[in-house]
Amino acid sequence: MQAKLLNKVVIKRNGHVVDWDSFRIQTAVFKAAIYGKYADKPLHANMIANNVTKIVEKMISELPFEKIEIETIQNQVVKQLNDFDKTVAKDFLEYKTKQNINQRH
Repeated sequence: MQAKLLNKVVIKRNGHVVDWDSFRIQTAVFKAAIYGKYADKPLHANMIANNVTKIVEKMISELPFEKIEIETIQNQVVKQLNDFDKTVAKDFLEYKTKQNINQRH
């Protein structure tokens, strides 16, 4: 799937444009799951991260434009997480909020 996304770039919150990297989604979902409900179940957290990443990659690859705002990606991640486990979706949003606050300081 990564090959289809080589022409996609992500517009970050600070305006910087970076190449698409699905590993960043997988890492963020995994960290969020470990941060919350699956702190003692890393294999389960990894399974959720892999599944959500594959689904989001497919959805993003089908978008007709090359530049994708990070919020679009995050919204798709949350939507997919809600389908897998609403608690992990909540943990993901809390994790991302905490991460954003730490980046500002």
